[in-house]
Amino acid sequence: MGIVDRRLWGERKQLMFRRMLEDVEVGYLDPDIYDLLLLLFNRQESFPVSSCSGRITLVDAPMPWHRKRSTVVFKKHATVKELEIEPLVRQPPVSRLWLVVTGPILHVSALTLREASTLLKVARRAGMKHSGILSITRRGIYLELKTGVRLTIMLRSGSYVCEHLAEVVKVANEALAEGKSRLRRLYEELLKAST
Repeated sequence: MGIVDRRLWGERKQLMFRRMLEDVEVGYLDPDIYDLLLLLFNRQESFPVSSCSGRITLVDAPMPWHRKRSTVVFKKHATVKELEIEPLVRQPPVSRLWLVVTGPILHVSALTLREASTLLKVARRAGMKHSGILSITRRGIYLELKTGVRLTIMLRSGSYVCEHLAEVVKVANEALAEGKSRLRRLYEELLKAST
């Protein structure tokens, strides 16, 4: 018998698949990642637990990594326009206003160490080099598949207001596009590994 309890793992896979279908139905699931999630669910020994295809957020916080004293004032999983951001920059923040771009991230449960190893190799070939095993329990081997794509820019603090918003938006969109490109490569590499 392996480390992971097959029955518990299988029940969780069914639950997560139903949850994904519900998310699709209500429009909660990011369409950029749907095909990749289906591909993972179709594998015999893995399934996705959570995912994000990459996003651009504006966060009001003392520092961009603070969680308790932060407020997300804008979030989008697609490119942004200066016109979407500019009115938010004009408003004085409670603390500081940060633009944060994060690349794609997936949490995946694998049934076996062999499957976990395969997924990590595939992820690294796709440019998701910050990937690894988070935990090993009876419920599954939990992986995080992640790129190093990240960009953080302070837009407003006290009397400081970013004067080059058009350039900031351009670079933010480029960073988001790089993350989405790696997500597409992950899909392609996983497709090759599935045949």
